[in-house]
Amino acid sequence: MESAVPDFEELTLCGYCKQKFNDTDQSPKMLSCKHYFCLQCMRTTLVKGQGELYCVHCWKRTELGDMGPESLPTYAPVLHLTKNFAQLKLGAKPPDKPPKVISENCHTHAMPLALWCHTCCSSLCRACASTSDHTNHQIKSQNEAKDQLVSEVQMDLVAMNKILSEIQRLTMQQREFLVKILEACVTLKTHVEAELTNSNAHVELTESRDFLAKARMNLSVADNLADVQNLYSSLNIEKQRLQARYQEMYLQCQLDDLIRNSTVVLDFQLLKQAVGNIHSGEVSFPGNSRILPLNQQNPILFLANYCLSQLYSRHVLAKQPLNGNLDYHNHNTVAPLPPNYMPSHAPPHLVLTSPKNMYADNNLIVQNMIHSPQIIKNPSNICPLYYFNIEVNGAPIGRIVIEVRADVAPKMAKNFGVLTTGEVGMGYKGCSIFQCWEGESVITGDFELNNGRGGRSIFEDSFFLPDDTKLLAVRGTVGMRRTQKRHDNLGMVGSQFRIILQEMRGFTGIFGHVVEGLDLVEKISTYGDNAGKPTKNILISKCGKL
Repeated sequence: MESAVPDFEELTLCGYCKQKFNDTDQSPKMLSCKHYFCLQCMRTTLVKGQGELYCVHCWKRTELGDMGPESLPTYAPVLHLTKNFAQLKLGAKPPDKPPKVISENCHTHAMPLALWCHTCCSSLCRACASTSDHTNHQIKSQNEAKDQLVSEVQMDLVAMNKILSEIQRLTMQQREFLVKILEACVTLKTHVEAELTNSNAHVELTESRDFLAKARMNLSVADNLADVQNLYSSLNIEKQRLQARYQEMYLQCQLDDLIRNSTVVLDFQLLKQAVGNIHSGEVSFPGNSRILPLNQQNPILFLANYCLSQLYSRHVLAKQPLNGNLDYHNHNTVAPLPPNYMPSHAPPHLVLTSPKNMYADNNLIVQNMIHSPQIIKNPSNICPLYYFNIEVNGAPIGRIVIEVRADVAPKMAKNFGVLTTGEVGMGYKGCSIFQCWEGESVITGDFELNNGRGGRSIFEDSFFLPDDTKLLAVRGTVGMRRTQKRHDNLGMVGSQFRIILQEMRGFTGIFGHVVEGLDLVEKISTYGDNAGKPTKNILISKCGKL
């Protein structure tokens, strides 16, 4: 019955201030919802407005008369219980369980077990402690051993709690690292897709074929020596350009094959040696002079060597002056020409000897993998960059940069770009981020109402069907949000857009991705409550095109 005493005592306390009821200011007054609180709380805390009380348990309203809270009925049973609680007899205490009988004497020597062997973890008598079985063991009295064990247990508890805290910290640190890896993979994938999409090799070939066709036609109608001489001069210039382009791509593909089929992890020194050997016409690494079967190629090793070659071309070769063959990746120079061709204006160090058929017997597959820094650079006309400066409660906290895929989403890219620059008199500047879901996404772009039910596009019909980009809604991507107006069932979009923090399989309309400030987006997402409504005033203070 003693276990019920705290429950009964809880009835004698006010449910709000936890003070004990009495006959005066702390008398229990009952509301219309049958909940009761002390008179003092009703006078100061529960009163809302003129003549109204609100229950903190159920939030129902109780109207008061002219007399105020004093006119409410007093909960007499609870008051009586409070006054007489100390005199109540709640029953007899149940009998204790009979203690477990533990032998206090040694069965061998019939002596009290007054000692404890810390090494063997067992009770001993004095005769047992003097035997050879416990020589050099740590023997203490029972009380001393108990105190030592208690101290050790306490130390172990503290140490284990510390280890758990460290494990939790390291787990979060590892998760953040993996998130960064995922972001880097998405960025790499986007760059490779952009390079594949924006490759101008086919355009160059088409232009060259058209030029040759026109040259054949002009040759057939040439009447005098001057026309033929002009045609010869123009053909010679185009021939030099094609020969330079061919030699450049030939050497590049040799290095690509080396990286793809390498069985070791490359470093900057090995890449430097490979570039030098390729220019001298030698085999870079004899062990890698043949194509590996598909089942022997390691995709992780291949990707690592590709990324390292990117770093090498960006941070080493791109920063070196023109000093011989190492400037191979710099396309600002005149590229090496094929064998037996040396134009008078070509720098001597760029003219290479004929390659010694280093891959002639291997039939290596040509695959363009390593690119110069100029090719890696984002073409502004295809994938423009837009910035958004963010303020929280009037204080600037950082910038978000978004790359827009105008190549696969031309209509959404145009709408987003014009609204970002504000060139038509409306746009994202001054917009609020009106929805934040922690770790999921943030939504903005409603420059009319800032609540998700406004906004419109730059086009005449205000709303339009998004481009079918087939881009996945993964972390860091940006997509147009469907309008919440009557066009919702048609899947149309206006101006609102969502920045995604975790994969959304059913979300379409992706047109770009965050290239800078994704950690800022993650921070902003934490400002939303359970319903996704921001708890702070988050604004786009300034935006535009980079």
